[in-house]
Amino acid sequence: MRTLTTILLIFAAIPCTITGAESLKTPPGCVAADNAKPGPEGYADRVIHEKTGIELILISSGTFVMGTDDRFAASNVLPAHQVTISQPFYMGKTEVTNGQYRRFMQAKPDYDGEADVDPAYDLYLLHFKDKSVMSPEDEYPVVWVGWHNAMAFCDWAGLELPSEALWECACRAGTTTNYSFGDDEQNLHDYAWADLAAGHLTHPVATKLPNQWGLYDMHGNVWEWCADDYIYRYEDAPADGSIRRDPKSQTKPLRGGSWSTGPGVHRKTPDWFPSTAMGSMARFHVAPGNAWQDRGFRVSLPLKDTTP
Repeated sequence: MRTLTTILLIFAAIPCTITGAESLKTPPGCVAADNAKPGPEGYADRVIHEKTGIELILISSGTFVMGTDDRFAASNVLPAHQVTISQPFYMGKTEVTNGQYRRFMQAKPDYDGEADVDPAYDLYLLHFKDKSVMSPEDEYPVVWVGWHNAMAFCDWAGLELPSEALWECACRAGTTTNYSFGDDEQNLHDYAWADLAAGHLTHPVATKLPNQWGLYDMHGNVWEWCADDYIYRYEDAPADGSIRRDPKSQTKPLRGGSWSTGPGVHRKTPDWFPSTAMGSMARFHVAPGNAWQDRGFRVSLPLKDTTP
């Protein structure tokens, strides 16, 4: 009995502290991932969005150079300009997958997504309804979604499409090179499903190497819609990374290239021609209803107020 009492006294003398994911701050609707560590402002550096199952990576605030002044660059990535992101934000670790988008479809059975797609591209979500079209597996990126379909998902989930500036910041991951992994295109296929190596197909997300911030498929696999209106050049672009709006614009930007895209960063091709547009700064644009088999999206979650 004396031995047991001694053991209990020793145990009671050890201070009790809470460690691990449960002690980290998380945004509403999210829980810390199992491997999460403290990030800026005490937020978990990795969280799981409970409604969708999407894993989000925390990106620190800071300043980066968007675009380029390279005289050989396509005009739509000019001029180079500084952008300051004043608050940390979360970015999807991967592109939104079939499985994650299916949660939205199941939760909103009356949502008529086809109404948001140009009839010329009316294959919207056939890979959910007809499993012979594209890959139905949950881990593949959702495709055949137009800009409005992506926005509808975000509105339901309480997430956002990133601005072009947030997207480029996350893609660059602190680099100033043409790609997040450097300037050598010989390394592209270590990081991206692209061109002939992709076999003209989408592939499961997160099967190539991530960038330095742990984000997968920022180059290749599928083009990713951004929230902005497409504006041809960067004159008068906001310095805070916010969404750009122009009521005269009739198209929306896409970023990152896809399985159908060849190596190339920002070469002097027509700005609407995407075959050589996989670099961190490269841009493409189409009408918001232009859904296609190489177009998907990634979500973001800004921390608009980090006050405890």
